[in-house]
Amino acid sequence: MRIDWRIGLLTCCLLLLTVGVEGAGWFDWEKAVSLYKQGQYRKAIAEFERVIAEYPDHSDSWKFIGLSWFQMKEHERAIEPLGRALELKRRESRNDPELIRVLGQAHLALGRYELSLQYLETITRLEVNVPANHYLLGVAYANLNRAEESMAEFRKVLRLNPKDGDTWYFLASQQYRAGKLAEAMTTLRQGLAIIPKSQEMLALLAESLIRNGSGTSNEKTAQSGFEEAVRTAQTLRTMREDAATLDLYGRSLLAAGKYQAATQPLARSIAMTPQPTAAQYFNLGVAYARLKSWNRAVEFLTKADQLSPNDRNTINYLGYSYENLRQYQPAFDAYTRAYELGGKQEAELKANLDRVAALLKP
Repeated sequence: MRIDWRIGLLTCCLLLLTVGVEGAGWFDWEKAVSLYKQGQYRKAIAEFERVIAEYPDHSDSWKFIGLSWFQMKEHERAIEPLGRALELKRRESRNDPELIRVLGQAHLALGRYELSLQYLETITRLEVNVPANHYLLGVAYANLNRAEESMAEFRKVLRLNPKDGDTWYFLASQQYRAGKLAEAMTTLRQGLAIIPKSQEMLALLAESLIRNGSGTSNEKTAQSGFEEAVRTAQTLRTMREDAATLDLYGRSLLAAGKYQAATQPLARSIAMTPQPTAAQYFNLGVAYARLKSWNRAVEFLTKADQLSPNDRNTINYLGYSYENLRQYQPAFDAYTRAYELGGKQEAELKANLDRVAALLKP
């Protein structure tokens, strides 16, 4: 009887000791989770690491360490603990979609698009009707130049969440890059009908309209598109008036044939840009050339030529401006450069050259 009593007492002590240890462990865990939820990620990591020191295979602690680094945008440091957590959960035959998605996001943020696919393709199969999963996969495909697959994923997002402005924009961007301008314009108009103040969509629609109009032989269609581009860029200008928007607005006016109106936003865009591009100077030079302000045209076309000395379009316009100023030698030199850059095969450039050469003769 005495032996049994002692064994019983020892068993009770061991049980009490076990409860005490577990109680302390759960208290630390709750504190760690609370710190994470409060956004105190570094303190949370320290607490979760204490749990791991005692229980190295505690998958959820590894997970929260990875999530904490991810929340702090320390994506490289997030990957190892997230991967460890996923491995441990798989050993336990536990599925954790959040882990898979965040691992895909971390690789995506680091530009490791191929690596991100194994996680993002998996999560879209596990959670078919979650828009964020298809969006992330679409972004990965877009960065791998897999345009059709990217567009397919973005369309899935819009079917699930038609009010997602970012997805309307990214879908249109892929269509624009693929040269599917009609589809891009349709997508952007649909997106703007839902989110009319999307600055990204307004800018891309104006660009698409200009590019589409410049590539069509139907003048009426082109002019209609240019007028819509002007209205679209003007709407954008009411929201923001930075150098890029002014340049877009000016180019829209230039395409629509409103040359005088185009000069002001184009000039202001140049003034607001720390290092103006050749294209900016070229557009302003063309506007002045169309207004027959030949000296101003030469001024800006020369600057464009200095920044991009092998652009035949710039050089040809420069020659045309010199010719109208009756400065035939610089006109001849410009036409010669343009003709040689074209491989001496363009009939129009040869005609320009011959015409000015005749004017140079005594």
